[in-house]
Order: sequence, then C-alpha cells, then structure tokens
Amino acid sequence: MVTGTSGSASKQKQVRKRSRADEDAADLLLSASAEQTSSKKVSKERDQEGDIEMATVEANGVKPAKVKTSEFTYVNEYETVDAGKVDDSVRLFMKKKNFGPVNPLHDIPLFVDKEKGIYNMVVEIPRWTNAKLELKTKDQLSPIVQDEKKGKKRFVHNVYPYKGYIWNYGCFPQTWEDPTQVHMETGALGDGDPLDVCEVGSMVAAIGEVKPVKIIGVLGMIDEGEMDWKVLVIDVRDPMASKINDVEDLYHLMPGLVHATFSWFRTYKVPDGKAHNMFAFREQVQSKHYACEIIDECHQSWKKLIQGKVTHKNHHIMNTTQQSTPGLVSVTEAEAVIAPFIKAEVVAKEGAPKKGLHRTSSMTDMTDIPPPAYKELATKKPMLTIKRFCTELQRKFPHGSNDLSLLITELGIAYKCINGYICDHPHLDFGALASFANAQLHASLSSSGLCCLIYSSMANQSMPLESGIDVGNYIVVFNPLIGTPGLAMGSIFAVYYRKSAPGKEGDSSDLLQRTGYEQVAAGYCLFGSNTTLTFSMGYGTHIFMLDMISGHFVLAQQHVRLPPTGPIYSIDTTVLKTVPEGVSQFVDELEAPGSSKVFRTEQNMVADFHKVLLKGGILMLPGPHKKDLANFLSEAAPLGFIARQAGGRASVGKRPLLELSAWSLEMSVPLFVGSTAEVDRAEELILGHACHEIETINVEALLTYDMASK
Repeated sequence: MVTGTSGSASKQKQVRKRSRADEDAADLLLSASAEQTSSKKVSKERDQEGDIEMATVEANGVKPAKVKTSEFTYVNEYETVDAGKVDDSVRLFMKKKNFGPVNPLHDIPLFVDKEKGIYNMVVEIPRWTNAKLELKTKDQLSPIVQDEKKGKKRFVHNVYPYKGYIWNYGCFPQTWEDPTQVHMETGALGDGDPLDVCEVGSMVAAIGEVKPVKIIGVLGMIDEGEMDWKVLVIDVRDPMASKINDVEDLYHLMPGLVHATFSWFRTYKVPDGKAHNMFAFREQVQSKHYACEIIDECHQSWKKLIQGKVTHKNHHIMNTTQQSTPGLVSVTEAEAVIAPFIKAEVVAKEGAPKKGLHRTSSMTDMTDIPPPAYKELATKKPMLTIKRFCTELQRKFPHGSNDLSLLITELGIAYKCINGYICDHPHLDFGALASFANAQLHASLSSSGLCCLIYSSMANQSMPLESGIDVGNYIVVFNPLIGTPGLAMGSIFAVYYRKSAPGKEGDSSDLLQRTGYEQVAAGYCLFGSNTTLTFSMGYGTHIFMLDMISGHFVLAQQHVRLPPTGPIYSIDTTVLKTVPEGVSQFVDELEAPGSSKVFRTEQNMVADFHKVLLKGGILMLPGPHKKDLANFLSEAAPLGFIARQAGGRASVGKRPLLELSAWSLEMSVPLFVGSTAEVDRAEELILGHACHEIETINVEALLTYDMASK
C-alpha cells in the first residue's frame, strides 16, 4: 500500500494509552502542538513487544501536494510503500510521486532550497516511540526497518522522565560519516552512517516523512569511540521556526530542551549495560555555522560513496536518479526489488507528536583567558638555573606560588637522569629506554608531594602516587620518550591545576573536558649532543640547556619569539596519499619551484617542533590514521601551548587546537603548529578561511625580569 507521509489537510488527533504520569509529562513537552482536530480516522496498533504504540492515520480527504509558508512553497514529492512481512515487522520503501521507487539515502536531495538554507530530513523514528527504526543502507533501496540484535527487535528504554525518543529522529539524505577519515577536531573516525538529525518542532512526524528543515546547531557525541554527530533542526513550517535561528534561541524559547537532549543521549544506553556516551567540545552544542560545515563534509563523503570512489560493506548504492553512477538502475528494476515484499493488507504507520532537544553554544566564552602581564626580563646573568628562574618568575605575579616552580625543577632532575641513562646505554632498544624514562618521571613526580594525578601516555593509565606523601594540586601528563635510539629523542609534558576537591588523589575528570588553554605549564626535553629543556608557565617560552660541567639546566634563551613566518616545514611524506585535499595542496605550494621553504624531518615531533620554534615554519601531523596523529593531552596540547606563548599558533586544520578538550585520555587529533602565516595558510586551504584565535599573545609586549640584577 502507498501512504502519504506529510502535508495533511486536517490536523492529527493523538490517541495513546498511558498513565496519568505519562500524560502529564507529555503535556508539558507538547503544549506547543495542542491545536488538533478529529477529521481523521485514527487506529491504534500495539507492537509485538508492547513497548511502542504507533498511530495509523487515514485522511478522509485528499492530501494537498503543496504546503505554503511565508518563506517558500514546499512540494510534497515523496511517500512510503509499506512492504512489511507477515510477522508484522516494519519495512517501508520510499517512492517519488509520478516517478517510482527511490533510495531515500541516495535519491532524495539534501537541499530543498540551498540559498535559504532549507534541507530535507528523512524521519525514521517519531517522537515518544521506542522502536529502533533506521534506514537499512546495506539492503537494496535502503528501506526503513526495525533494527535487530541476535534475532530480537531493538527498542530503546524509557529514560526517566521521558518516553522513548524525545524528538522526531532521522537523517539527512545524501550524507555519510566516513569511517576512514579522522575528524580533525575530535580525533575520532566517522561511524559509517548517514548524518543523524533531531527535529525539535511541535508537530509529530510519520515514519518515512520527508520534512523541510532549517539548521539550529550540532552536538558531537562519541559513541564507542566513533564520531556520531547529532544535528538539531526545526521544521520550517513550525510556528516557532521563524524565531529559532541558532542554539542560543533554544534557551529562551524552549527552556530545558538543551539539557534534556544532552541528558537523553548520555544515558539512553545505560539500561542495556553500556557505559555513558561521551561528547566532544566540552559537552557544548556547536553553532549553526559549524553544523553546516559538518553537513557539507558528510555530503562530500557521500559523493565519493555514490560515485564508487570508496566502498563500505554496510552501504548498497542502488539508486534510480543519480546519473553516471555505478549503482543506477531503472524504475522497473527498482519495482522488481520491492515487489516480493509487498503485502496485500493495508498498514500505514505513523508516530505521535515529537519535540526536539538541543545543546549549548560554542566554547568561546568558556576559554576567555585574559592575557597575563609581563615585565622586562634580560638574559645577562649566566648560569641561571631552572629553580632560580621559576621561583623568581612566580614571585613576580600575584597568583604565583612556589609549588609550580618546584614541580618544574623535579621534571628537570628527572630529565637529567634520563639523559644520562640514554648516553650510558647507546645500544639499548627504544622499548627499554622508554620504559626507564617512564619509570624515572613517575618516581620523581610521585614522591614530590606536588601531584594529585600522574598520567603517562605510554602506560595509557594514571600512575599511583607514593604512599605516605602529601597529595598536591597538580596533574601532570607526559609522553616519556619519542624518537629513535641513536638519533634525536625527546619527551613532552603538560601540567594542569586540579578541578576536584583538594586533599585526595585526582581522577580522569581532572583531565577530561578541559581545553588546552587551561594548562598552567607545558614543555619538552630534547636529548642529544646539546640537551635542552623548553617550557612555559604561561609567561612566555624559555629554553634551558644542560650544562655538562655543573650538571644543571641553565637559561640559554628566554622569551623565545617564533617568527611570523619561516622556511621550515615538516611532515611525514608517507601519509600524503591519504591526507585531506587541502593538506596536499598546501604541501604542493611549499614544494613549488621557487619556493623558499625547506623540508626538514627527523621522524620525531619534538626535534621537528624545536627547529620550527627557533627558525619559523610549520610542523604537520595531518593523519588521517591514529598512528599519524598527535595525542591531544600528552603531545598536541603542550606543543600548542608552547607555540602560543612564543607568538605562534596551533590548529587542527579547522579550529584552534587549544580550544579543544579531550573526551578521552586516548584522544588523538591532527596537528598544525608553528608560525602564524603558515598555520593560517593551512587553515585557508583546508577550511576555506583562517580561524580566529580567541586569545592571542603579543610577544613584543612581554615585560620580563632583569635576572642579572637578582
């Protein structure tokens, strides 16, 4: 049977069995859709599991083909073909009027009106229903079916105080989250599905309905390590559509919606024994503009899929409208696919009213860090040790304390021990050297009484504090050793101030969902013929050199200025075949005839970054595979912090790196760090424009100490 899915001439009447508590909860969320009439014949059907009700609505009259709004005229071109089996399972194919069967993922266009920013949304799950319906994209023509696991139909549990899905839930056609590409700002791969959509308007959708919607924002959910975007939209025909244009409008016009959406997505899998879902961007909903960028990315990935440039086991590219594609078939062939599933009986399935939920805005106001004040610092006095330098620098500032100075000093002592061990054991392999470096750093920090949490990216876990020692207030993250024995080797660290209550050991919450701006210190040690320790405590970047006679790290260069542009560029050339197009264009520019740029790499990000810091240029780790990315907490964020303090920039290609926060201790991201001009140019080719840095540092305005007078 063919049933229309949108544009009804008469209003729907909802019929639902529920307790008074359910009615009260629903009335609060559905007050905006109270106007309804009884011109339709409504019949209730109960699913086999008894967990979901679907309202089947048959209009007494003919549904109009066009729906006019104040902005545009919407033409309803699509309807569903019920091809459910005798066991009452859901199987709905899509059909275009006066044409024939279509694949909802490939044949329905993404845009209704591109200039006005109006998109098509395919509804899979109506509000307040529990059945887990979705496009079965690995089947021919991608019918809407109920997902199954181990032979049983899947339902979402009710998440108190909500019933089923709390918005009209579906997807954007002609989009695909590519599972082979790492997202530059989260370090997570796509989940291989179409882009998910939550429609928050007051009207209830039907299964398979194609809605014209406009974008509000997007939240970045991390589902079992995969990127699972949730785009928030509203039907342009909704009475509230003209008033809701971005995420902030939801707070004023739909109070509680952002919180409810976030709460639902975080916990809806918990009743199945799974962990809470995590979210990128410090659990903030991103803006409309950012959401449109994500949609465009997924649309470009879909084009590669439909053209056969990439393949995926869960996607069948059969379609009836995409000319010159390998999956194109005739309408007759498509009808032959549907024919075996068609039932004689008529069943039109439609859901109940649904309300969408959203999230908060971007991180701009979360990372408003005032620039520190500086005083003039001269480099006249020789043999200025780390302890003396840090102590004097901290005393200069009103919030300074001696604890951070002592912590940096302890790290310096650990690095002296590691350097000596490397020099004394030139024939040991990397594993043995890294194990010693990891143990030495842990021993120095755990016995200092200054730390509440120590995390090693090598051990991939927090490391215990020494018993009987006071618990401090600092969190230290480090990568104990990077590089190749016999060549340049290095180590990186970052320091945060605890968020949890003092007096007890910290936990992962002290590290996760914290931006790179929240580091209080960061640095790296480069081992070699001249062992150097470079660090920043938020007041410029300084380089210390290990004096082999005295055995101390002494000041070699303070307030390092990273040149605005420079000749050095460093990248692993073996990844160039798989990098995003903008990155390959940038490398082509750097290598063009007549270019003054010089390629330098030692296959060691510490050594490569040190050259860039001194001479200017850019270090790139573009991915897309995890091994070709930088760990956010122990590598990317510390180097970005140091570059920023030296007047440079760090980016993931589409966003300033330090604006990001880790959703996982293992989160890895692309890294573009170095001179402002080179990083800006990389962003222009990848994103289309250079990103605006929330807080820049004017290195020329740094006021430093005259240490020689001390």
